[in-house]
Amino acid sequence: MFIAEVVSPGKKNKKYRSLLLRESYREGDRVKSRTLLKLTGLPSFLVQAIRQAVETHSVGSLEDLPRVSAGAVPLQQRESFGAVWAVHQIAVRLGLDSALGVTRPAELALWQVLARVLSPGTSLLGMVRLASGCAAAGVLGWKESFTEDHLYANGAWIVQRQPLIEKRLWNHRKEKKTPLGPELFLYDVTSSYLEGSSNALGEWGYSRDGKKGKKQVVVGLLTDETGDPCSVRVYPGNTRDLKTFAQVVDQVKEDFHCEGVTLVGDRGMIRSDQIEEARQAHFHFITALTKPQIKSLLKTGVFQMELFDEELGEVITEADQKRYVLRRNPARQREIAQTRLSKKARLQQRLQQANAYLAGSGRRRPETQLRKAAAHLQQLELKGWLRVEGVGRELVLQEDGAALAEQSQLDGCYVIHTDLTPQQASAQVVHDRYKDLAKVERDFRTLKTGHLEMRPWFVTLEDNTHAHAVTVMLALKIRRYLELAWWDLNLTVEEGLRALETFCVMELGSSGQSQGARFLPRPDHLQRQLLDRLDLRLPEKVPAAKVIVGTRVNLAKQRKPPSQ
Repeated sequence: MFIAEVVSPGKKNKKYRSLLLRESYREGDRVKSRTLLKLTGLPSFLVQAIRQAVETHSVGSLEDLPRVSAGAVPLQQRESFGAVWAVHQIAVRLGLDSALGVTRPAELALWQVLARVLSPGTSLLGMVRLASGCAAAGVLGWKESFTEDHLYANGAWIVQRQPLIEKRLWNHRKEKKTPLGPELFLYDVTSSYLEGSSNALGEWGYSRDGKKGKKQVVVGLLTDETGDPCSVRVYPGNTRDLKTFAQVVDQVKEDFHCEGVTLVGDRGMIRSDQIEEARQAHFHFITALTKPQIKSLLKTGVFQMELFDEELGEVITEADQKRYVLRRNPARQREIAQTRLSKKARLQQRLQQANAYLAGSGRRRPETQLRKAAAHLQQLELKGWLRVEGVGRELVLQEDGAALAEQSQLDGCYVIHTDLTPQQASAQVVHDRYKDLAKVERDFRTLKTGHLEMRPWFVTLEDNTHAHAVTVMLALKIRRYLELAWWDLNLTVEEGLRALETFCVMELGSSGQSQGARFLPRPDHLQRQLLDRLDLRLPEKVPAAKVIVGTRVNLAKQRKPPSQ
């Protein structure tokens, strides 16, 4: 490590002198040097202290500066840098910045996406506070400040540009990936409950979250064959899954300009009307049959129970050339049987308690306990092969073996329906592509209850509701990239980001009114691993912030002080 004085020519025969702290390193047979810190403008006593420390070899790296001359050089930790810089670099690599554009609203939209990754579940107000506490202004090169009001107004711009954003991201994906033949899309729908009742799209509907008494919205997610999100839509909470499918078909055809498309949806998503819509668009489909549909085809002899085995079976009807792929999952069969027995044991325990209660007093009514037991039977969904009867003052559980055999006949069985011919896709390929829907389900878990935490919804306007879903979807793309890159480091994405957050800007020689030299220290072992897995190299200089971001709302004035 050494101090170098560099003279650079300027205009009108002027010369500029720069004082630089540098270190030498070897690259093969060549010796090179790199600049660690710019010392130009520092007080002379600081420069002299650093020069003396370097000449006496008491400084081996930037981390040694705090010990220079027994504290003669003040060194302070400043804003967090590592996490926001790394996440922004990945966003650029994925094409998110070019998809959003270079306008002022695009800058705000990009920050909403990055903030979703850095601070999951945060509000728009929280995003502004996050920007003020990290190096976002310098990293993203903001030239204007903003408040939470600007982010709320940004929602309308995001919704207006959403089709273009998704189209640009799709084109970026096609440029980066080698064509693998016909495109395959996975599509699924979920619901997300709302804490309040003022959301413009909030309605009562079937809750997949199991939340009673809560309004909800319906969210449809379209991904590619790997589960990488391509598009997201939000519908009123009472929208049926089937009604969202037509919009997906139109988007894939009109916006993505895809041909030879196969759409994969679960048994509640693609039915007769949706199959017809796919055919009109010259798309193929892969879906599954419901249990009533399977029973109906068994009765008409389209296929037989003997075809359900651990190995795949296949049936192609001669009349209409419909193709079915059949399988029985033995693990799922055992799981369903065990669940059924567990529920039966729970009911038997309930009857024992009821009989003990009735035996305690002759004035207690068996009819009341029988009615409660019947309700419990209904709740456990055991009705049909079990029934509760009263024998004197005792409740007895009766089992119908024939009904149990009929009810358990299709345990672990499923039938996949497709219009792909055996020449276009084998039975195993059709089966595996349908099972790929688990990737969309995993995305939903990440969006709703995992790292990104789509809930709670802090917005009420329709535009902001759609914009919230879009920014979370774009954040999911970054999160998936981080997860894949850090897979073998034995940590979660959350833990990796927290480790990078501790990588902060350092400032040397600052005083009350003047700013000192700012630099980045060397990352620790874990931080270096995280950056290496992402193939990122830290910048030599700290990006300068041109603005200071702050909230319009002063939280201290709005909150009551804690009680003493």
